[in-house]
Amino acid sequence: MTLSSYRMHRIYLAATMGYGLGSDDPEEVAYYKKLRKEMDEMKKDVVKKGIPLTWDIPDGMDK
Repeated sequence: MTLSSYRMHRIYLAATMGYGLGSDDPEEVAYYKKLRKEMDEMKKDVVKKGIPLTWDIPDGMDK
């Protein structure tokens, strides 16, 4: 049986807000763990903000 959109949304909210799941359903637990893993991986990625300032002018661009 697949998860309904309502159940997926509830699990998503619990995962993003740091709450426990409160369910023993294997499908719900697997979806919760998947979301938590993705969020942990996103926290590890470096976010590049702004415009990189490089003063090296490529050849042919200084004319």
